[in-house]
Amino acid sequence: MATIHLMQGFIGFGKTTVAKELEVKIPAVRLTHDEFMVKLYGRNMPYADFQVNYERVDELLWMLAEKIVKSGSDVIMDYGFWSHEDRKNAYERAKKITDNVMFHKISCDINVAKERVLTRTANNPDALYISEDEFNGLAQRYEEWNEEDDYPVVLHNALTTQYIGKIVPVKIDRPMGSKHPKHGFVYPVNYGYIPYTKSGDGEELDVYVLGVDEPLTEFCGQCIGVIHRTNDDDDKLIVVPDGLHLSDEEIEDKVSFQEKWFKHILLREASDRKN
Repeated sequence: MATIHLMQGFIGFGKTTVAKELEVKIPAVRLTHDEFMVKLYGRNMPYADFQVNYERVDELLWMLAEKIVKSGSDVIMDYGFWSHEDRKNAYERAKKITDNVMFHKISCDINVAKERVLTRTANNPDALYISEDEFNGLAQRYEEWNEEDDYPVVLHNALTTQYIGKIVPVKIDRPMGSKHPKHGFVYPVNYGYIPYTKSGDGEELDVYVLGVDEPLTEFCGQCIGVIHRTNDDDDKLIVVPDGLHLSDEEIEDKVSFQEKWFKHILLREASDRKN
């Protein structure tokens, strides 16, 4: 089933840059709200007209998204979804179209974002016009992702430890019971990766899925820790069914089949260390 990808972040964070990369890599159809607004209404419309026009374009893009998904193709909704309420409404609306929905969170320093936006406004005649005062005013409305946002998410430009506590989508390429293609050992747990990411070794970010006793092809669960290898640039996430608690010792025991060959430390929230 096709997936709806929801790009999350503020103006100037680089959402559209990532969305353009994803549309080629997935592949998917990218629907960027600002681009439609500029094409239909110009780059500097009167403020009184903005909200009405925004809602018209919003309805158009969701209608297009549903048609595209039903044709079998992935869709990237390149919006921003600034508030918790925006994210809740978007996720619920997308789930009515397809079961496969995930957010892509883009992180950026707000001052860097402002510089990007003002430069873009000054130099790009196709960009939506945003002044410094408008940027500052809009920034007051931005709500950072937190525990209220309990949705599957891929983090871009983020440290691996920032996944801890998040719900993440996992593709399993080495299911429980399969053999390692080079070393020949059998995987006692499901092992996979977070799609559309890049870890220190240049590949997608690897994941141990614990607490599931059958082979999987995909999984969505909560990241409760990170195996940080101190002699190898290749962190591994620990992902479990939402609500499952494992002690440090339990985690180390379950991943020792592979991690015993590497120096590493287990990183997690102090409150999750249940021994």
